[in-house]
Amino acid sequence: MMVGASLRVTEPRLLEVCLQGNAELSDTMQAPPFKTPTSGQGHKGTLFLWQDHWQVLGQLMPNRSHRHISASLLVGLDSPFRLAVDGEWRETRAAIVAPDVPQALEPGEARIWSVQLDPDSVYWRSLKSVTAGMASTDLSLTGVGLPDPGGTDCEAMACALASVISQSGHAPVALDDRIAGICRKLRAELPERLELNALAQSVGLSSSRLTHLFRQETGVPLRRFLLHLKINRALAFWKPGISVSRLATEAGFYDQPHLVRTARDMFDALPSAYVAAGWFNVCRCGLDDQALSDFSR
Repeated sequence: MMVGASLRVTEPRLLEVCLQGNAELSDTMQAPPFKTPTSGQGHKGTLFLWQDHWQVLGQLMPNRSHRHISASLLVGLDSPFRLAVDGEWRETRAAIVAPDVPQALEPGEARIWSVQLDPDSVYWRSLKSVTAGMASTDLSLTGVGLPDPGGTDCEAMACALASVISQSGHAPVALDDRIAGICRKLRAELPERLELNALAQSVGLSSSRLTHLFRQETGVPLRRFLLHLKINRALAFWKPGISVSRLATEAGFYDQPHLVRTARDMFDALPSAYVAAGWFNVCRCGLDDQALSDFSR
């Protein structure tokens, strides 16, 4: 019971531009609405948000060892940077780090393009074979259309990611359809607690088999995947003036300390700290505008 990429094409023109010569990916990658980030004086980058991945373009702060549930695509746009994976430092111009692997970053003066890909997304599954089972590997930038750090929008960022995926030359790794269904269900419902028995019964598995299969298929534990989705929701709905306690409640965390602990474990800092400090613009590329409006009331 396997399923390949399951995203539906909604904007053929964008995919024709971004994915010429790669028909399989053009059938699987969903185009975002054409939104442009709000302008802001003194910002050092832009955060682009989609439902199953997000991208950062600009100057990043150094961070200590942490573990994303997402896979990380990291590119130095104008110079190399230092990256630690499992405690081993190296200098690189472009690298990918598998999900749930300890990593740390010293960007120096480099402007960074950082892409965080959900472990069930077609984007990560299209790049997974590049790592050949390793925790991290460097990437060649030859032939890749990199984003312009001086100014870009959702369409340009989608094209840049599509360029990397197309250049990799790999088809998306198939995902067991039971696990794909669990991921969709958790992303849509975002339950406060993980009801493992009910989830397992819904796909005809025992709890222990579901736990094992989920880790096998995605590379991450089921419970941490749910926490990752909650962090993404908190980040997506952040706005100036909203309290961390309200974010925690709306995103399904037990309380504010639970949100803060989870964010520091996964990012070494609250991602919203970048925004609150005026470090980043935010562009909500593939998020539901009505849901955002309802949340802000």
